Amino acid sequence: MKFQIKNESFLKDCTKRILIKIDPDELIYLGYFLESFEGWCNYTTIDKKETCLQIDVTPDYINDFGKLLDFLKSWKTAN
Repeated sequence: MKFQIKNESFLKDCTKRILIKIDPDELIYLGYFLESFEGWCNYTTIDKKETCLQIDVTPDYINDFGKLLDFLKSWKTAN
């Protein structure tokens, strides 16, 4: 999957905030996966023109979410 992590930070409540720029053709795939892991994170498109997502990962799933992103980075979509 074609995406780039633009920034990572932690909020006061230990939530990890990740800003990701993703290829517009693959946004639907990433959204599908994130919805499948309900409770791990919340996400929103903060810039529709640039296809930039803000993902807030709950503290209990930060390590697992990192593994998910590593897997998705290596996954090849049909496009």
